[in-house]
Amino acid sequence: MAAGALVTLLPLLAVGAAARLLLRTNYLTLCGVLAGSMTDPPALSFATAVSRSDAPALAYASVYPLTMLLRVLAAQLLVLALMR
Repeated sequence: MAAGALVTLLPLLAVGAAARLLLRTNYLTLCGVLAGSMTDPPALSFATAVSRSDAPALAYASVYPLTMLLRVLAAQLLVLALMR
């Protein structure tokens, strides 16, 4: 369970820190990007309700399709890799 938590938490913290510190991404956009990367509509709803802005939704909409495509490709690659 700890390994699963680390696999989930570490990439989010790394991307969040890099986007905030290196790219100077604002907090609202970062909330949308992280919600989109996790494909988490409740997180998007919370960020939008708290901010009363469209910035989280725009960031979510730009990241979500790529995330879904990468999930499908990753599943296919895992199947191919494990069948060998």
